[in-house]
Amino acid sequence: MLTTKVMMMLMLTLLSFTLFASHQQVSLNGDWQFTTEQFASDNSLIQAHYAAWDKMPVPGNWDTTKKYSEYSGKAYYQKSFAVPSSWQGKNLRIKFDAVYQTAKVWLNGQYLGKHVGGYTPFEFAITDLVNFNKANSLVVMADNSYQRGAWWAWGGISRDVTLLADNQVRIVHQHISAEPNFATKTIAYSIDYKLQSYSNQAISSNIETIIFDGQKQKKQLNTQVTLAPNQITKTNVKFVEPLENYHLWHINQPYLYTLNSAIRNDNYVYDSQLDNFGVRKFEVRGEQFFFNNEPIRLNGINRVHDHPSYGNTEPDFLVMGDMRDIKALGGHFSRLMHAPLSKNLLEICDRLGYLIIGEIPVWGDDDPQSFPDNPLTKQWLKEMIERDFNHPSIVGWSVGNELRDPVPPWGKKTLTPDQFGYINSMLDYVAELDPTRLKTYVSLTAFSQYANLSNEPFAKLDFISINSYSNAVKKVEATHKNFPGKPIFLSEIGLKQFGGTKDARLQDELVADLRTLKDYPYLMGFSLWAYNDYRSNYKGTPESGFREWGVVDHYRNKKAAYYQLKEVLQYWQE
Repeated sequence: MLTTKVMMMLMLTLLSFTLFASHQQVSLNGDWQFTTEQFASDNSLIQAHYAAWDKMPVPGNWDTTKKYSEYSGKAYYQKSFAVPSSWQGKNLRIKFDAVYQTAKVWLNGQYLGKHVGGYTPFEFAITDLVNFNKANSLVVMADNSYQRGAWWAWGGISRDVTLLADNQVRIVHQHISAEPNFATKTIAYSIDYKLQSYSNQAISSNIETIIFDGQKQKKQLNTQVTLAPNQITKTNVKFVEPLENYHLWHINQPYLYTLNSAIRNDNYVYDSQLDNFGVRKFEVRGEQFFFNNEPIRLNGINRVHDHPSYGNTEPDFLVMGDMRDIKALGGHFSRLMHAPLSKNLLEICDRLGYLIIGEIPVWGDDDPQSFPDNPLTKQWLKEMIERDFNHPSIVGWSVGNELRDPVPPWGKKTLTPDQFGYINSMLDYVAELDPTRLKTYVSLTAFSQYANLSNEPFAKLDFISINSYSNAVKKVEATHKNFPGKPIFLSEIGLKQFGGTKDARLQDELVADLRTLKDYPYLMGFSLWAYNDYRSNYKGTPESGFREWGVVDHYRNKKAAYYQLKEVLQYWQE
C-alpha cells in the first residue's frame, strides 16, 4: 500500500506535469525567491544569495503583501528548477503569460531578453541554455513603475510561468473563423495555421482538422503541408458547412464547439492543439448593431481586474463569481477593462454568453504611446489578438481610451495630430490582424462642437464609442449630430463616485439618463462604470484608497446601487 506521503508526491507530480499528444510542459508556478534589493550590475544579480530573499507566490502581486504593499519599481524573482532528462533532444521554451510591466529574464546567468507590456504573454527559446544534470536558475526582473489609467499598477509575475518541450514541429496557433451566411444558410470556415519547424530539413506533413460537438465528431479534414527548414510556415484551411447542422453562439445560448488539430506524419504526431469556438456573426448595418442577423441593443458594466487579496491575478473563483453576478444583473456587453483580459475571464465569457470589446492600455490626455505607427502599441495589439482570436465573446477591438489634447482650454479639446494619426494607424493594424471583427476607439471628444472628420477617426470605425461623466443624453445626441450613420456605444457612463458603503446609491440624474437613453435607436447600448470598487492612487481617490465607483465594494459586497442598476437593465429589456 502506498504511503500518504508517496500519494501526495504523485498527485503533485500529476498537477505540475502535463503530457499532451506531442508536447510536454512543466509549471513553474509556486513560491519563488523575491527581493526589492537593487543590483549594480547583472553580474551582482546573478551571483546574489537567493536563499536570503523573501518568498513570493507566482502567480501573484507583491503589493498584496503587507511588506511590499506600497512598493513601486524594480523587483527580482528567482526560481530553481530541474528539466526532465527525457527532454534531451527536444526544443525548449519558457513562457510567461504576463509580467507587469517591464520584464527582463536570465537563465543560468545568461540574459534571455526583455518584454514591455504587463498583460500579454511572451516566451524565450532556451534549448541551448538548460542543464539536464543539475538545477537551473531562472531570474526575472519586474518593474511596475509605468502606470496608465486610474487603476492600481499591480506589480510582479501575475500569470502562469511554464516550461515547454516541443518536437521538430509545433503549432504556434490556429485562428478559427466560423461565420454564418444567413442568405445561403451556410457557415464559412477559415482556419489560419501558424507552424514552426525546428528541423534543418524540409518536412512534409499532414494537418488533421477535426471539429467536435462535445464528444461527437462532426467534421474531419486532412491538408498536406510542407514546412521549410527552421522557419515559420503559415497556411489556411477553408471549407463550408450547412448552417442547419450547427447551433449558433448567442448570449442566451452560448454554444461552443471544439477544434482539435494535429500536425502529423503517418502515425507520428509532431504537435496538436485544441481550441473552443462559436458560430456567430457581428456586423453593423447603418446605425444598428446586428448579432446573428438580428438588430440588438445590449448593456453591461465595466469591471476592473482588482481585489485586495488577489490583486490582478484573477483566480478562477473570483472571475466566475463576478461574471455570473454581472449576467444576473442583466449585463450582456461591455468593454470590461482598459487592458487585455485574462485567459480564464475570456473563457468564462465564452461560456456565459457575455460580449466584450478587447482594448490595449493607451489612456488619457498625455499618454506617451499615442503617436502614429508606434511599434510598442502594435506589439501589444498583436499579442492580444493572437492570443484571444478564437474567443466568440469578443465583438471587436479598441485601440485606446480617452485620448485628448492635454493643452487647455478644456472646452475646445480635440485630438492632437499625433493622437489622430495613432488611432488611424492602429485601426489599420487591427484590420490587418483580424478582419473578422469590428473596430472602435473610445472617444472623449466626438461630441465636441469642434470635432470633425479632420480630427476624429470616424471613417475607419465600425461603431463609435464614447465615455460620459455628465450630460450623457446631450453627448449622445451631439455625437450623432457630428457623425451620423453609425451606431454609438456608451462604453462608460457615470457621474461621480458615490461611496463605498452598502447604502451608496446611483445619483438620480444618472438613473434618469440611463432610462432616457433607451429612446435613442442609434445607441447600441451602454456600460456603467463600474462593477467593483478598486485600489488606486489616482487623483480624487477617497482616503479608503479605493475608487468608489462600484455597485459592489472591493470585497464584492452589494451596495444599494446594485439593485438600482438591476432595475434599469430590466427596464431596457422590456
